[in-house]
Amino acid sequence: MNKYDASFEKVKKEFPPFKELPLSHFFMFGQVMRRENICKLFLEQLLQKKIAKIEFINREHDLSDEFNWHGIRLDVYLEDKDNTRYDIEMQRTDQKGLERRVRYYQSGIDRAFLEKNTDYDELGESYVIFVCDFDYYGKGLACYERQSIIKDCPGVEYHDGSHALFLNTKYTDANVSPDMREFLDYIRTNDDSMLPKGELTTLAKKYVNDVRHDETKEGPYMTMAQYRLDSLKEGRAEGRAEGRAEGRAEGRQDRDVELILSFWKKGKTVEDICALLDLDRDFVGSVIDAAK
Repeated sequence: MNKYDASFEKVKKEFPPFKELPLSHFFMFGQVMRRENICKLFLEQLLQKKIAKIEFINREHDLSDEFNWHGIRLDVYLEDKDNTRYDIEMQRTDQKGLERRVRYYQSGIDRAFLEKNTDYDELGESYVIFVCDFDYYGKGLACYERQSIIKDCPGVEYHDGSHALFLNTKYTDANVSPDMREFLDYIRTNDDSMLPKGELTTLAKKYVNDVRHDETKEGPYMTMAQYRLDSLKEGRAEGRAEGRAEGRAEGRQDRDVELILSFWKKGKTVEDICALLDLDRDFVGSVIDAAK
């Protein structure tokens, strides 16, 4: 199997049939977890505390990095009335460096905080939560939580208001609530015959089924999948001649520009286009600004 065939197979696995889409898929996870009741319940079960009323944040206007134009696109981003912000991310593949991603996401959250606050002391609490379909640290815990301490001062914690948690669906030590454990089991197994006992997984299973039968959601999903396949096909055609690496990149960018302008002329917002094409928000915005 050559590298292009391998890439096609990878994309096909990345985009399974819509009616079989599991909660662990980034598209499904976002559709389910951007519902207030289940997201609030998830946070309460994970953090074992009552969460004030939550409000989802418009990603189009938050967390764009104006210094290097590398925007941060978050799966589920929200805040509660106590000024605490939460970013919840689904991670299917075992990739290294999640800690640095937490750091980067946290920096964007903090900049957004300071846009509406005038003093560092007014920075609210923040949580970056990765739901991993693998054991990132390999120690079997269902939940790994970062704790910061002062070196050479046992028991002296470093409190900056930021929190990082890594959930593990492949746990062997269930150091979470029964409802959260059941939720992780559902993600790991994608078992539609499962009879949940807890409200969290009951809602998750219901919403997964709702999304799978929602034709308005299937269209954007298929557009994303087709775009990935088309990009690979173009790359394969352009890559038959050696030394075309730069040309492939330019060709894909031209294709991106065409699709962005096509969707924009049809009335799609920048955020819609980012979600449909899985492109960086600043790149999409720059294309549209140039066309105005």
